[in-house]
Amino acid sequence: MSKCIVCGKPGDRHHVIHKAEGGLETPLNYIYLCPEHHRGPKGPHRDLETDLKFKLDMQKNLEEIFSERYYTAMEIRTITQLSNSSMKRFMKSNSLHKEGYERNDIIYFLMAGNIYRYDYENSWFLEELRG
Repeated sequence: MSKCIVCGKPGDRHHVIHKAEGGLETPLNYIYLCPEHHRGPKGPHRDLETDLKFKLDMQKNLEEIFSERYYTAMEIRTITQLSNSSMKRFMKSNSLHKEGYERNDIIYFLMAGNIYRYDYENSWFLEELRG
């Protein structure tokens, strides 16, 4: 069993981008949380700030992982471990350039169509990557 990223106790898998929000089955979308930090009052299912913090952390992680401008479908599949159907959906909904698929499109897809930014006056807002 994996350990909670907050306290180190045994934890269950949590989808950072919830399945209901379009979150994908990929290890890049998983963190592990103990019952208290998962479904407790300050957990991501009950506390919007905690939920958005985990989403922003995931996005930053994806930005570090996908540091090049372009990736081949095989590279994306290897890094993300997406299912065949999720990869087909990605390829169908994104343009393939001669260099490969664009980094921003990959991140946008993995973030279920949202890009998160933090307003340092302690309020969150959501910014769409595409118009």
